Amino acid sequence: MQPNTANAEKQTQDDVEYDDFSSQDGETTSFLNRNHIKETARRKGMTCLLLANLFVFSMSALTLVCAVYSQKSQSTYSAARLMDEFGVFSPAMNIVEYKEVDFKLPSPVNSSKYVGVSQEVNNAWLDIAYVPDQMVSVDDFPKLKKSMDSLKVSDPKSDETGYRVGLEVFHQLQCLNLLRMATYPEHYTKLQSDETSKPEEVRAYLEVLRTKLMCASDVSVFTYHAMPDKQAALPDYDSKHVCRNFDKIKQWATDNAVPAL
Repeated sequence: MQPNTANAEKQTQDDVEYDDFSSQDGETTSFLNRNHIKETARRKGMTCLLLANLFVFSMSALTLVCAVYSQKSQSTYSAARLMDEFGVFSPAMNIVEYKEVDFKLPSPVNSSKYVGVSQEVNNAWLDIAYVPDQMVSVDDFPKLKKSMDSLKVSDPKSDETGYRVGLEVFHQLQCLNLLRMATYPEHYTKLQSDETSKPEEVRAYLEVLRTKLMCASDVSVFTYHAMPDKQAALPDYDSKHVCRNFDKIKQWATDNAVPAL
């Protein structure tokens, strides 16, 4: 009987050792599982944080792009939006841009290419004031709130028929040029005998320009310099202004010109 007892005791000891080993193995597995869960959670947290940062960065970049585009759009199309708000239409309204311009009165004034009676001066005025007419399409013409029996014209480039129109800026410059020429009656003798000899013509030019100046109502300012020896103040007309881009408007008018009358 002793050998069986010894075997039983040995078996019991082996079972205890196995149970201890199994218990330790289970604890190890549980520990590893907990670490795995923690690591998985940490990685998920890092992933979520990274995605959140990418989202914030993307939204910031998008906001910046929209802000820049909006600023550009406002600079380019604010005139169109303003005109549209008041129900005023022009085929050139969408190309109006604004820019900062320094006004500097030439010294002497005669140094300006627009002052005097030479052929060069005449050519300078022809370049800025005498631009061909343009055309408004039949679909857009009602926006002008003008009579439908207005003069029509065909655009040879597109074979489209519409209504003949002119941009006011060039008419106003033509009025100013005629007043300039009227100040030199001895030089512009033909003009003196044709148009400026009629007082009502001169008054009409003046009225066109008065209306435009009051319409624009430039609120830019000029300063003064003291002149103690004369007990007076000298105005300084060199100042900054916000102006429409005349060159771009003139280029559009030239590109969209229709045949002369």
